[in-house]
Amino acid sequence: MPKSPVRIAVVGGGYGAKVPLPVLCDLDEFEPVAVWSRRSERAAQLAEEHGLPLGTDDIERLLGHPDLEAVHVATPVATHAEIAIAAAQRGLHVLCEKPLAADLAQAREVTAAIEQAGVIGVVNYGRRFQQTRERLLQRIAEVVGTPRMVSISLVFDDHAEPGSRPFTWVQDAALGGGRLQGYGVHDLDLLIEAFGEIEAVAAATEVGVSEREAPDGTPRTVTAEDGYVIVVRFRDGGLGQISLTATARHKRGDVIEVYGSQGTVRLDADKCLHWARAGEELHSEGPLTANSKEAYARVARNFFAAIRDGAPAHPGLVEALRIQALLDAVHRADDERRWVEPEPI
Repeated sequence: MPKSPVRIAVVGGGYGAKVPLPVLCDLDEFEPVAVWSRRSERAAQLAEEHGLPLGTDDIERLLGHPDLEAVHVATPVATHAEIAIAAAQRGLHVLCEKPLAADLAQAREVTAAIEQAGVIGVVNYGRRFQQTRERLLQRIAEVVGTPRMVSISLVFDDHAEPGSRPFTWVQDAALGGGRLQGYGVHDLDLLIEAFGEIEAVAAATEVGVSEREAPDGTPRTVTAEDGYVIVVRFRDGGLGQISLTATARHKRGDVIEVYGSQGTVRLDADKCLHWARAGEELHSEGPLTANSKEAYARVARNFFAAIRDGAPAHPGLVEALRIQALLDAVHRADDERRWVEPEPI
């Protein structure tokens, strides 16, 4: 028998309106019924555009919507924990944006609330489901062996000018902004998926463009990083480095290089994948795709399967805690300018 769709609300009128809301509206597995935005007029606009019964700036009203079963939390990182815990305590399943919370202590509180309520918790580490990274992980497992050196390099130009982006929570460290929460956590997730435990990290972050205008025209000081370098030491041997700049004058696609004891895998800027075992010429495929909406649909369908079929929640809370512990270690390494061991999960 066909299963009834999950009645879900999207909490967030920024990214939540760009990817989760339109994707959920297109999936047979879900029935979006409400949307929240901090601005009431934005919430009403989104509800009208997508044919939803409710658009509101009142989180309690949204969480109390009749027959609501689940929420997708897509608000600033600093507010994830409060909203996710409130939803779980009402018996709602929780799909949360990454990272799960502002820090590991808050992430543990969210996990405890979800487990105590007996609801499903999934975190949107969807980039691992993009074709480029999914195939990369497959080839790493097939040919690399023990890692010797791993490099992940991201170059964007979308923050290069003070006027290229308005000041929002993304530029505010107090709200959990910065490019580490936007991209760095995905790359830490990739390293854990490929090679397991990370023993220690060192890191440095930078604000390349220090002032932006808020939507009302007032100048604001940027406090959240738009560039970073992370160095990792894998527990079973090998080193890795993750770097990002969002203020380059010329953007470039992601470049990921993996050199191991048994072979090599490389994703180039044109989304072509190259791999070989020792002694072989490099094989190639691509260009591959890196579609964010398709990747999110995979996460959402996993969420549905966990709710309706009892399938494992994936990406789940333990995975989210491991990445949160690494992110905390990265921030501490940057602040204290030394190697830091992440808290074990």
